[in-house]
Amino acid sequence: MDLRAPADSYQWDFVTPGLPDSSFVDAPGFSPTPMELRVMLLAHLRPRPDSLVWDVGGGTGALALEIARLMPKGVVHTLERDPEAIELLEQNRRRFGITNLHIHAGAAPDDLAQLPAHPDRVLLEVGRPLGGVLLAVWKALVPKGRLVISTASLEGLVDATDTLSQLAATDVQVVQATVHRMQRRGSQAKLAAAEPLFLIAAERPSPDAPC
Repeated sequence: MDLRAPADSYQWDFVTPGLPDSSFVDAPGFSPTPMELRVMLLAHLRPRPDSLVWDVGGGTGALALEIARLMPKGVVHTLERDPEAIELLEQNRRRFGITNLHIHAGAAPDDLAQLPAHPDRVLLEVGRPLGGVLLAVWKALVPKGRLVISTASLEGLVDATDTLSQLAATDVQVVQATVHRMQRRGSQAKLAAAEPLFLIAAERPSPDAPC
């Protein structure tokens, strides 16, 4: 894959999340999650300053980087199987000077053992039904920890909500998010839609929680 040359370091001087899409190194077929959707996913994840976060299926790392920079005392571990995405993720990590993001090459659920145990926040990005991946992630999540699933697949949405119901998850929220951005072509302006995304957020109950 022909990647762009490594960019100069990037400085974001604002306290808000929402790094511009253009600030990330990308490549054909590998683009960051749109900024508006990243902000929404972060809001549902609710990381603490010292959270241990798993990002399963990290892609090019836009969301993992957003999380890491907001948690000066926390740490993010991302698991990604695509070597080209990992290369982009490494470039973006260096570009933003992020030191609390750790990258692991592998696929879930088989390689989840590479990640440190007992995360209190998990982000799961999938493009297909979850199968055993969700069960493995849920088992690792600490009680009262939060899980956020993002998928563009209707099958993934149905699989996630059915499985979370069986697991007696609490605070379950389901959102379909669509971003429209204005584009200009000559004198004409129109709103162009990014791919819709299903967001499923849930909390693992504590062992002594009432049924």
